Amino acid sequence: MGRTLPSYRRMLEKERALWLVHYANRLREPYRTSFTDLWLYAFQLADAASANTRPIIFDNVVMSMLIGQHSEIQKLKAELARLKKRLQNTGSDHKGET
Repeated sequence: MGRTLPSYRRMLEKERALWLVHYANRLREPYRTSFTDLWLYAFQLADAASANTRPIIFDNVVMSMLIGQHSEIQKLKAELARLKKRLQNTGSDHKGET
């Protein structure tokens, strides 16, 4: 027997195409680039989203985008903390010099 439902990735691509035609094509840069970047998260997390049984695909898309953005924020926070610590250590190395 064949599949009765299209694959999640196929539905995801169809959803993205609709948003592209009806929304993103009217965006100016850099918003159009941001649109594309957000959809990358949806495709990167498609395996997890396809396991979700929610019937509304856009719920999965938005959750994937949120998770992707949160992950990026966490990476940036860690990098900022690392740079602050490095800057503090560099500053304390030079305190004795005058």
